[in-house]
Amino acid sequence: MASSSQPGLKGHNKPSPSEPMEEKDPSDAQESDDTKLDSVKSDDVSEPQLPEHLQELLMSLRSSPWEQLQERFVEEMEERSQVEMALQKDTSDLLDLFMVWSQTTIFRDEDRAYKRFKTRMAYTQNSESVLEEKKKHYTNVVKAFESALALLRGDQ
Repeated sequence: MASSSQPGLKGHNKPSPSEPMEEKDPSDAQESDDTKLDSVKSDDVSEPQLPEHLQELLMSLRSSPWEQLQERFVEEMEERSQVEMALQKDTSDLLDLFMVWSQTTIFRDEDRAYKRFKTRMAYTQNSESVLEEKKKHYTNVVKAFESALALLRGDQ
């Protein structure tokens, strides 16, 4: 590979214009990546800087069969889905109950309004009949006075 064209920059290698560019072999890059992974893995194995409970957790994770963890995850998610569905059903039932309650309130208010209307109609009809009776009475009184006047005129 070509050396760095700028001093002080490590890892940034640019070929000089006079040097031909070398083609990288993908297997070389993979080998270097594998080497990095091996060094990371070897660092992970000896981790004295982690507290003991974290090391135990790390070891249990490494020794855990991932298929079992995946199955356990799926089972837990199914349980959570069932709980969520039960909550949705309870919420739906409560909403239905609320709708029945609100309809009952509406029916009761309508019933009360109908009774008020009937009471007002009865009061109005009663008032009209009383007024009609008074009108007939006053008409009869006027006729009686007219008859009396006619008799008085006829006697003279």
